[in-house]
Formats: sequence, C-alpha cells, structure tokens
Amino acid sequence: MNCSNCGHAISDESLGFCTECGQLLDSQGGGEGYNAGEDGYNPDYAWEAPPPSAAERLEQLLSKVAEPLRSVGGLVSEAFQSVLDHPALRSLLPGGSLTLLGLGLVGLALLLSMVPFIAGIGVAGAAVMLLMAPLVAVNEWRLISQPELQERGATPLRRLPESLENLPEDTQHPAIAQLFALLTCTFALRMLGVGFISLVWLLAALMLGYDQGRIYFADTPEDSGDLEAGTRGIRSHRWVVLGVVICSFSLLLPWTRGTLQVSGLSGAEQPLSPLTQGTLLLLACSAVRHRGLSALHPLVLILMGVWVSLWFFLMMSPYAVGPWFYLPGLLVLDGIIVFHFLPQRRAESESPPEELASDMDSQG
Repeated sequence: MNCSNCGHAISDESLGFCTECGQLLDSQGGGEGYNAGEDGYNPDYAWEAPPPSAAERLEQLLSKVAEPLRSVGGLVSEAFQSVLDHPALRSLLPGGSLTLLGLGLVGLALLLSMVPFIAGIGVAGAAVMLLMAPLVAVNEWRLISQPELQERGATPLRRLPESLENLPEDTQHPAIAQLFALLTCTFALRMLGVGFISLVWLLAALMLGYDQGRIYFADTPEDSGDLEAGTRGIRSHRWVVLGVVICSFSLLLPWTRGTLQVSGLSGAEQPLSPLTQGTLLLLACSAVRHRGLSALHPLVLILMGVWVSLWFFLMMSPYAVGPWFYLPGLLVLDGIIVFHFLPQRRAESESPPEELASDMDSQG
C-alpha cells in the first residue's frame, strides 16, 4: 500500500499513518464502498434501486404519450355526458332510456339499407341484429318500467304482459344488451364514410355504447388487474388499447390494390371483417375493465389472438397500405397475449438491506 499524499510505500498498515509524512491512512480515498468501515460497514452507504427494465421504460413512454390524450378524451367525454344526461333529452325518451333510442336508430338504419342505392351491413349482419333487437328491447322495457328505476321527469311506462315478464332468466342477462351494443359499434365502424347511413349508425352506437358501457364499466373491481402491472412493470390493458386502435384504424384504409379509376376495397369491406372488428373491441373492453387479460379464459384469449392473426394473413395484400398499418397493431396484441401467458416470475425483493445493517450495528 502506498501513501496517497507522498507515495511512500507503507509496510506496516497497523500504525494507521504514514511514517514519512504523517498522513492518516483512514482519510485516504480508497474505502468508500459498502465494506469500507472499521467493522466492514459504512454508515453513510445509501441503497440505490436497480435501473428500470425495458418493460418499465416502455410503460413510462406510453404513459407520457397517453397523458395528453387522456386529458383530451376526458373533456370530450364530459361534453357528451352533459348532453346525453341532460334532463330535457331524457324527458323526451320513453322511460328516459338511451338504449331504446339506440334500438330505434338501429331499426332505422336497417330499414334504410333496404333501399337499393344505400349500402347496408349484409344479410347475415342484419339477421343477427334483427334477432337480438326484440330481446334487448324487452329486457330494457322490463327494467325501466320498475318505479324505482324510472328516470326523473321521464314518461312513465306500463308494465310488460305476463308472457314477456316471465321469460327464462338466461334471456334476461345484462350481457345480451352489452353484446348488442358491441355489435352496433362494430357495424358503425364498418359503415364509416358510407354516406348518410353511417351517421345513423354512429348515433346508434353512441346511444347504446354510452348507456350499456356505463353499466359494464360501473362495477370494475379495483384490484382486478393481472400480475403484469405489479411484478413485471407493465400494464397490459394500455397496450391492448393501443393495438386495437391501430388495427381498427387500418381497417378504414385500402386493403386491395386499386387503379386510377377505382380505389381499392377497405379493410372493413373484406370478408369477415365485422368478426375481426368485434373481436378487437371485445378484447379492448375486457382489458380496460379488468386492467389486464386475466378475466378472459385462456382458450378464448388464444382463439382471439389466432383469429386476428389468421384474418390478417388471409386478407393481406403487399400492394395496399392497410395491411402495413394493421401489422404493428397485430404485433402489439400478439406480444401482449404471449407476455400474459409467460410463467409468472416471483417478484424480486428490491428493498434496501436494512436487516443486514441492523445486524452490523449490533455487532459494532
């Protein structure tokens, strides 16, 4: 060992000072580590947390990007809520129900689609909506006809006949109306930009989506988030929403090669596109409500991921722009699903070594 002051070689370190210049050995700068004290412990040592992982960095980046979007979305949501919950509007509706208004708009859209020069949602889609609409209307009428559920200032409704009041319990489940609202939103996105009828579908989706979505998200459990947020530093529902938004936007773009005279078909016009769009919306709604993917059955989640991927490969055209926008969103969704199924690792303890320090203090 050499003296840091004069460089003299010290043969006996037990003296505690340099025999040449008298410099104290304790003041030299080589012992500022954790084990540099007299008893192997430095009281000035401060534990430092490990650097954030790649997943945590991505989560921080997404949080920074989503914060302004969330504030803007909150303002827009408050504006819509103030209009849809206005007593003047509710008093004009039967029982003050936005669901019944949405059902009427869906019926109007299906009626208009029978006109030859107005586009529709197809025979299969119209059949599904026509089969579900009466059941949704009966269930909604049954609920709002109860005196305790009447909207203040709304026109009171008469009770349903006994034959409709006593339907099987399976037909009265709230998920039926919520699924109908999801299908309405699916067809509304599919009909975007298709003339006047697209406005009717958008209004129907707004009424049904707001009324049924408020019920669906009202009972969201606070601790229902899956373990990705706690142990692996990522909130999967944010990435699911990001992937769904990208994929849904890509369906509005051309998916086939067009010409100078005729533009290519959009993704919404491809076969089975409503099934793909509905799968995306269902995945996003479930992820947002439960703060993750743990609420979906593993087999259902796998089938959803396989379908959105298989549909992409079946409909992909390298000469159109739509598939290239769909691909990043698909990679995000598939990555989150795979990430969800990875074995859960035990959370490593990142607390400072307080017990070790207390033991050394007692020994000192």
